[in-house]
Amino acid sequence: MVLRRWLPERPPTWTDVLAGLLILVWLPLNVGDLQTIYLSWFLFGSVAGLVSMGPLANSLIGERTGTWFRKIGVLGRAASILAFVAIVWFVRGQVDLPGKIVTSAIGGFLLSILVYTLSYILSAGEISGWTR
Repeated sequence: MVLRRWLPERPPTWTDVLAGLLILVWLPLNVGDLQTIYLSWFLFGSVAGLVSMGPLANSLIGERTGTWFRKIGVLGRAASILAFVAIVWFVRGQVDLPGKIVTSAIGGFLLSILVYTLSYILSAGEISGWTR
């Protein structure tokens, strides 16, 4: 099955489950408050998320990026994440995008993470030693 190739070979951790629960809290609080959800941007975020976690993550580029990310250690990962946040913050100040578009796209991306996490949990049949 193609889906199994896109999921890690280890069972999900409680951190994975917590991330899914946080998304369940974030989505209704942010996307639910919008009077207008841009469906095209929501779908774009969903597709981008599923592609980045599935086929892209399991491609040669994804594997090389993952290897590099693990190789740089905890401080290197923290520095690269902070650099990404700084770049996004800078670009956000330079480009005037309506908040509804950004929230719709991020909501779609987070929904794709939730779908991925749920399929990961169901596929593994356990969470870090907790068997169903």
